[in-house]
Amino acid sequence: MPTQWRLRELLKERGVKSASEISRSLEEIGHQLSVQAVCDLLNRQPKMIRLETIEAICNAFYIPLSEFLEVLPMASQKPQKKPRTRQPPSDESAQRSQGRGVGPNIRTLDYAGFYPDARKFSSG
Repeated sequence: MPTQWRLRELLKERGVKSASEISRSLEEIGHQLSVQAVCDLLNRQPKMIRLETIEAICNAFYIPLSEFLEVLPMASQKPQKKPRTRQPPSDESAQRSQGRGVGPNIRTLDYAGFYPDARKFSSG
């Protein structure tokens, strides 16, 4: 699922200049995040991030998650497949299906042909 991480650009627009300033802002609301961890969040999209950290960033800078993280569904990337349509059976296939017990003229099957004669296999 493709995502777009725009934390650096958003905080730059809001006047935040350094990772240490971000770290201090997070500490003020009770969330501990090192300056190095903040630098990592600013420089590249994280592979994993704790929900607590996202909540702290949103609360410290009064921004919703959707402003700095956008998740795009895969359908927006791939062309959609055409839906399959069922074609009505041709006359030949309809005639063949009648012989197999499929379709409107269902024949009854003799199941005795499926089972061996038990008298041939008895020990007495």
